[in-house]
Amino acid sequence: MLRHPNKLQLSCIILVLTLLLSACGQGKQTSSPSTEGNSAQQTETSTDTALESATRVYKDALGREVTIPAHPQRVLTTQYLPEMLAAGLKPAGAASHLLNNYVSIQDQLEGIEDIGVSNKLNLEKALELQPDLIIAAEWNEDQLEQLSKIAPTVVVQWEGADAFQHFKSVADVIGRSEQAEEWIQAFNQKSEEARTKLSSFVSPDETFGVVVIGGFEKGQLRVYGNANVGYTLYDALKFNMTDTVKEEWAKGNHELGINISLEKLPDYASADRLFVVRFDNDPDFLKEVDDSQLWHSLPAVKNNKVYVVDESLWFSYDVMSLSAQLDDAVQLLTK
Repeated sequence: MLRHPNKLQLSCIILVLTLLLSACGQGKQTSSPSTEGNSAQQTETSTDTALESATRVYKDALGREVTIPAHPQRVLTTQYLPEMLAAGLKPAGAASHLLNNYVSIQDQLEGIEDIGVSNKLNLEKALELQPDLIIAAEWNEDQLEQLSKIAPTVVVQWEGADAFQHFKSVADVIGRSEQAEEWIQAFNQKSEEARTKLSSFVSPDETFGVVVIGGFEKGQLRVYGNANVGYTLYDALKFNMTDTVKEEWAKGNHELGINISLEKLPDYASADRLFVVRFDNDPDFLKEVDDSQLWHSLPAVKNNKVYVVDESLWFSYDVMSLSAQLDDAVQLLTK
């Protein structure tokens, strides 16, 4: 005979059922904030890992198709340190001359390792730094096979390209073309502001000249147009060349300047103002120029409008140096 539960038993059964249902409901609730945070962190980490592991194929200056990281983090370079810094990526290592000769970036070198002479890198040091990409120049061709065993290695052409072409090419390699374009826009704005400021100090019809004494060879005298050491004056600040320099420069093939004799100085350095680079590798020739009547006959010399500039800064042809040259020119011309 079936027995019906009494009131006490019925109450106990109802309580147990209530507790069971409550527990089931809690089991269906969303995860706790702590669990959600861990999940978000895991997703973010996964995204970062995916970005770091993404690759693309890059065709370099030698026509080689190289698989490189889409977002490299540990880069070595034999030539393009200023370009990388301007694009916002500090390399893990750079060639010795880049760490010693560039005035414009001396305050940004902390943490960058020296990987040896540009055309003969310290391969052991390069391997030790565990790079994910190496950016070389055409003079590293002899070491490409060895470098490529350390990390994907691409060649960016140096010869025949200007500072902004170098910059854009390097920015493309490291996946920072957008940052490079922003930097260039800011530089153009800075140049425009400098021209406006200098219009109160320089007459529109004044001419400028660039004279380099010494340097590559002893007894060498050169003048420049709107490239290398002349870029800031003629392209950024848009000052006038003399007709003689303009005509000769237009003939082309003057990447290392126009070589002239001391006797030709009055023809090629007749500008109202002269920016002069003096290399100390030939002190006897420097003295010969200084003592020459031809030098003292120049209009800029007679009118005290000669500006001797730092050879390390003005003979560096990269975007960071060009920006620093712009600052230097403004300071010199507004004294």
